[in-house]
Amino acid sequence: MKQLVWSLPLAFLLACGAGTGSSGSDNGEGGSGGEGGNDPGPSSSSTSSSSTSSSSSSTSSGPSGLTEMDRLQVFCEKTMLAGCPAWFSSTAQCVDIMSKTQTDLCQDKWVAETDCLGKTQAGDWTCNGAGEPEVVGTICRDEYGFGSYCRITVATPACYGAACMYDSDCSGESKCNEATEHCVESSAQCGGLPCKYNADCPSAFKCNDALGQCVLP
Repeated sequence: MKQLVWSLPLAFLLACGAGTGSSGSDNGEGGSGGEGGNDPGPSSSSTSSSSTSSSSSSTSSGPSGLTEMDRLQVFCEKTMLAGCPAWFSSTAQCVDIMSKTQTDLCQDKWVAETDCLGKTQAGDWTCNGAGEPEVVGTICRDEYGFGSYCRITVATPACYGAACMYDSDCSGESKCNEATEHCVESSAQCGGLPCKYNADCPSAFKCNDALGQCVLP
């Protein structure tokens, strides 16, 4: 799911960030792996800072009491491996881009993911052939990617478009996602997008009931 879901959305976010002072660079990959996997993935977004942004970056959340900035630092420092540039070119760029994806829709999974990643050590990570950071073995298998990819998809216009109640509220090939109450394009790459039913996901994805997120079948 990785290569399908993360690169297109993230590339969009990087392009938008480049225009506002963040350095644009590579894309990343990701995607939620499905029932037992990790990674979901996403897309970009200039669209919805208004619709996705909620909690203050200084607010503590989760059992660990970390602030949003703490969580961004954990995610970016842990995934920024030497010689592993597929997602971001620096920790600072990662923090800048990911700070624009904050949303209550993904908060529980983001908290679980960053709480788990904070416990990992250098030896728990490796860089795959595509230049993506991966966790070795089963540590954080059920947390890694599900929160971060969810945030990126919800920050992507193709995955989180206009507000809607019915499919008729959406234009073109888009349909109304009942979990987010926003339009999603049928051909979009939206791994990790919140969902209730298969119909809430783009045509290449299905809704994983246990996760409540769109994954590749």
